[in-house]
Amino acid sequence: MKLSKRWKIVLGIVGGVFLVLCLAFVIGVRWVSGHAREFVVKALHDQFHADVQLGSLEMKMYPTVEVRGTDLVMYGEGREDLPPLISIKSFTAEAHWPGLLRLPRHISHVTLVGLEITIPTGQPGDDERARNGNLMARVTGVLMDDVRSDNATVTVLPKDPSKQPEVLDIASLQAHSISGDGKMAADAILRSAVPPGNILSSGTFGPWDGEVPARTPVSGSFTLKNADLSTIPGGIAGTLSAEGHYGGVIESITVDGAADAPDFSTKTSEHPVDLTATFHVIVDGANEVTAVQPLDAHFLRTNLHATGIIAGTPGQQGKAVSLDLSATDARIEDILALTVKDQPAMTGNVRLHTTLLLPAGPQNDPMNQVILNGSFNVDQVVFTDHAAEAKVNTLSMRSRGQTGDVPDDNVASEMQGEFDVQKGVMTFSDLKFDVPGAQVQMVGTFGLEHQNFDMRGKLDMDAALSQTTTGVKSFLLKAVNPLFTKPGGGTRIFFRLAGTEKVPIYLLDLHHKTPDKAQDQGPSKNNTADARAN
Repeated sequence: MKLSKRWKIVLGIVGGVFLVLCLAFVIGVRWVSGHAREFVVKALHDQFHADVQLGSLEMKMYPTVEVRGTDLVMYGEGREDLPPLISIKSFTAEAHWPGLLRLPRHISHVTLVGLEITIPTGQPGDDERARNGNLMARVTGVLMDDVRSDNATVTVLPKDPSKQPEVLDIASLQAHSISGDGKMAADAILRSAVPPGNILSSGTFGPWDGEVPARTPVSGSFTLKNADLSTIPGGIAGTLSAEGHYGGVIESITVDGAADAPDFSTKTSEHPVDLTATFHVIVDGANEVTAVQPLDAHFLRTNLHATGIIAGTPGQQGKAVSLDLSATDARIEDILALTVKDQPAMTGNVRLHTTLLLPAGPQNDPMNQVILNGSFNVDQVVFTDHAAEAKVNTLSMRSRGQTGDVPDDNVASEMQGEFDVQKGVMTFSDLKFDVPGAQVQMVGTFGLEHQNFDMRGKLDMDAALSQTTTGVKSFLLKAVNPLFTKPGGGTRIFFRLAGTEKVPIYLLDLHHKTPDKAQDQGPSKNNTADARAN
């Protein structure tokens, strides 16, 4: 079919326009390729408020747009005195033309190799400027459909440069944009060094605060499974699992969660218990302090409440633990199960309050480094050994001047004391044991490792010494009643306690220095008369 002259003119114009468009496209591609470095550097500078350095850059425009680069380094604007804000050994970005030509623009895939993020904290910033920057990002934002990075690190620098930074070791990261302002959803696997294990995190990150990066929002949930507690300084063991959620900004993150260690034990006892806990902590990266507010733990029939801080110490590796521990709903046999190797020697309700300090630094022998200082009160004490309980019943009866048969019923008894633990030694400044008719008061030390006693004390009884027995013994003891009479009547006997928990040795102390205040005494090497208790 022969075309008319008019159609020939139309086709000629269309063909010319097409050739012009093709030429413009080729010129545009070449121009974009030639100015790609300038474009990327400016875009990163505007988005992150950073001074940008870029190594090599390659771009391919067809059939998809691909950008490859190396040695990307971004410093905080005017802060090259600090480590780079972001450092990437190499990166690859891929986009399809339909995604780039529509709004919002989409980048299909981004792969980052050697990603290191270092965030300074405690820096002043202009919140209004940051909000305006995020608003501009929403207007001209780009959505990233898939971002991946393996073996990345995030380092949070505290305000005090002498303190150790907090480092997050990210085994794998997968993220994608969920809004045009730079907010991203991220799934990550974090490596925990102490205790060793993998933390699975799923949450959101951003939008990036270009003015003050430490104020970039974060939120999400986490899960930790089967971490080895024996790697934590403090002489504990077991496997820990935990889960919870977190939120805040990078320099201050609030974490709420629950933890479970079904085989928790300590070096001093090795009696495993099922320990569960809930916690609310605030991770203050600016001051390198984790505030525990609070931690509530439960094991067996005991509940413990703890508050305090875990903080870095200038010039030292590791962190110091300082906690305030209390128990108003607890059992003494449960606590003894975690502190002594043998079966607990007594049962009873206990009220406990103590401070706990574990200094920073090497923890070669944590039992010799943990510091405790507190007090306790045990009600309705019952000794688990029948012979020991029988002796307590006998003491109560004889102290009241009753010399008949000892009943099998347990007497109501109470124990209370003030203690201090340092270098593996528990020092009692005031230890009291009360039963009807008698009170025992002691001071001294108990070695936790070998469980050995070195204590002095006094026994006060309501009855005179001669009234504690009958027959010839009672007659003979009347002669020495004046030597053991306490003010107001009754009997007072000073003694020493030596030996071990399994084989205690009671010695009559004839050279006591403070007959009226046993709490003023300390461990002594004075000569004693052997009065072994049977």
